[in-house]
Amino acid sequence: MSFRFTIGKKIGTGFGVLILFIIVVFGATFFAVNNGIKTFRENDNTSNELIQVLTPSKEKVTKLRILVNESKLLAIQWVDHQGRNDTPDKIRLSNLMQQNIPSTRDEIIALSANWKDEHDVLVLNNAIGKIDTLFAFYEEVMMLLPDIASYDDPLFSLQARFFVLQDGDIPVLAGKIDQNLLTLQNSLERKEADALELVKNSSEKAKKRFQSLTIFWILGAALIILAVVIAAFTTNSIVKPVRSLRSILLSLGKGIFPDTKIVIRNDEIGDMSQAMIELVDGLQRTTDFANQVGQSNFSYPYEPLSDEDVLGHALLKMKDELAETERILEQKVKERTEEVVKQKDEIESQNKKLEELYKDVTDSIRYAKRLQYSILPPEEKVKTICPNSFVLFKPKDIVSGDFYWFDQLNGKSYCAAVDCTGHGVPGAFMSLVGANGLNAAVREHHTDKPGSIIDELNSFVAETLNKTREDNDVRDGMDLSLISIDYKTLQLEFAGAYNPIYIIRNEEFIILPADKFAIGSFDPGTKNYNNQLFQLEKGDQIYMFSDGYADQFGGDKGKKFLYKTFREELLRVHLLSPDEQRKELNKTIVNWQGDYAQVDDILVIGIRI
Repeated sequence: MSFRFTIGKKIGTGFGVLILFIIVVFGATFFAVNNGIKTFRENDNTSNELIQVLTPSKEKVTKLRILVNESKLLAIQWVDHQGRNDTPDKIRLSNLMQQNIPSTRDEIIALSANWKDEHDVLVLNNAIGKIDTLFAFYEEVMMLLPDIASYDDPLFSLQARFFVLQDGDIPVLAGKIDQNLLTLQNSLERKEADALELVKNSSEKAKKRFQSLTIFWILGAALIILAVVIAAFTTNSIVKPVRSLRSILLSLGKGIFPDTKIVIRNDEIGDMSQAMIELVDGLQRTTDFANQVGQSNFSYPYEPLSDEDVLGHALLKMKDELAETERILEQKVKERTEEVVKQKDEIESQNKKLEELYKDVTDSIRYAKRLQYSILPPEEKVKTICPNSFVLFKPKDIVSGDFYWFDQLNGKSYCAAVDCTGHGVPGAFMSLVGANGLNAAVREHHTDKPGSIIDELNSFVAETLNKTREDNDVRDGMDLSLISIDYKTLQLEFAGAYNPIYIIRNEEFIILPADKFAIGSFDPGTKNYNNQLFQLEKGDQIYMFSDGYADQFGGDKGKKFLYKTFREELLRVHLLSPDEQRKELNKTIVNWQGDYAQVDDILVIGIRI
């Protein structure tokens, strides 16, 4: 008996296909549920990172910025306002250095262990390193001005003020720290915003996935009912329309709208056909509506299939939200564009003015440099007055507050290393006064004793700056060391204001101390500088200097070079030729300085007997 593919077998085959489709639907549902659960877990992890790491890190970095800026202002007040150490501002600065800033820094370091961005960690480490250096500057200011009496010492007060000037070490370094922390704060804020956006998007994504499950369950239930209905019919009139409906459902499952006409019959299958037509029509209208909304056509008409049409109502709500969002964005773009254009014009105008002002100031200072260098003896004159000598001269700015002076009188050679108050333009003005005073004492008055020469220089400075007037509050002056050498008798005479001289003989230092009062710090005639005699020997090496070399910050920890290290360096190079000594001393201080700014003018004079 030959095999026949009967209606029953066809229905059985249909049931098999239908059951397979049901399995696919439930498989898709299971996959959607698992994806939704995975999305919620990712959302939970992101939320934990946001709450436990990103937001606390941002808040602590912001707090550290505030504390560092507050400490900078308190350090400036420490210098500007003379007072006892138990004043609230000074106690507050000490607490910031010992408690608030270290504890906040440690909290940030603990949080940074969970940061994923290595660049943020590098920026944090850079800022922390600079905070340690900033604390060293604060300690230096506190050491220079430990009590009320220390403010009356012009040298200590002036040295402390150098730290807090606008271009001083403390404001510059605090600004760099603030920039590092601001960069870190902005990075953390961006990551916080990204995390919030990820949480929001993940929630919406999970919501949509679980909302889609309704369609799968409805479709699955419809398929089961359809299978029961099919079991009750065995006629060919049922099988054919069911096959047609099945074909349409498969096409819709792939996102393909049917292009065949559905015949409506006066029975239950006809009702299903009518519902299918309405469904296809509704999906078509929904698709058209979504396309129009995607093209920003928010006025496109659309009506949900019914009051219970969740997707239709959600689309209408989405349309309204997108329209409002686009309106807000367009307004913001317009406002930001106008603001950027206005700021750009203002910045360009200000930059042009700054460029012109900077050029005028720089040209003036460079011309002042020519005037200042005209008072410095040329190398040929230096070699003539003091053979076997060298001068290491490194101004901090274009012009300098340090200067050197050489001259001859009555068969003696004179040399002075002078450090005027300040550096740059103010120091350069004082250097002109100092050079004229020395020239007047030796060339016009023929004074030949270093102590007497400095006494006359003090009088000249007082007269030039009108310091004898009661209403004159100018406190500028200078420190110096001045020697005379009789190369025939090897007799050395020395006088100094704060600055001693070093003599190296047989690998040992001989230090001739200076008087502890600066030029211009007292009324002429009330004090006199001591004139010291010293018998030189062949091979003696004399060094005269300002404080710029020993006070330079640098090295691995940003500390001062110090006079002890300076003497060790002089002992290392003193047997070299004068030119080689100058090169070695320059190389050493350049390597020590590294990336740190030069803090003062540098002057070192060496003379070999």
